[in-house]
Amino acid sequence: MKTGLCSPSSQPLFFLFIGSSLCLGEAHTMRALVGDNVILSVDTQTSSDIGEAIVEWSRKDLAPDIVHLHENRRTIFEHQNPAYRGRTMLSAEDLEMGIISLKLPNVRQADEGNYTCLFKSKENKQILLLIYSGLVLDCRAKGWYPEPKLSWWNADGHLLPAVTMTSTQDPDRLYNISSTVEVEWESLSRPFTCRVHQELFNQTRVTEIHLPGRSCYVW
Repeated sequence: MKTGLCSPSSQPLFFLFIGSSLCLGEAHTMRALVGDNVILSVDTQTSSDIGEAIVEWSRKDLAPDIVHLHENRRTIFEHQNPAYRGRTMLSAEDLEMGIISLKLPNVRQADEGNYTCLFKSKENKQILLLIYSGLVLDCRAKGWYPEPKLSWWNADGHLLPAVTMTSTQDPDRLYNISSTVEVEWESLSRPFTCRVHQELFNQTRVTEIHLPGRSCYVW
């Protein structure tokens, strides 16, 4: 078994695409050979111990889509995709430093894909996922209570009409809300804002989306 990335070999080369749901930087690409030991790492930019937080690695092209689920310093196997059962592990040492590192040993051709990391601490709610696809922006927020309101704004501070707006409750009665908005090509040089606001506790999370570089910033 080989270790590291891109070691000289006759084995086929494939790619792992990693997207951070925290929007702390642009998605990046890892290259690996079949049989390599791979570590997918996301820095949450906090120095505090996040071992008790909820951490979810997923691939949306799979069903079920869970690659690894972590909560309260333990792995949750219930919804994990069978292809990853017994093959994944989070680094406990890295979690203590605010870094989410998923260890995936002896990778296979079938492991190629787009990996998304969702992170939610007990102290803070996050806008979890942003996807840019053509002229449609998608914003999703998970784990809110009571139900929040999601809105879209352009760089001039004008409210944008949402194309879709969906709100559901999970088994814990927490609200998950998602929305899409359609934008014009000529406006892509200026940022767009997704705003999630919970009125009762006056909590707000804002994500600013910059295109076409696909970088985003969360406050």
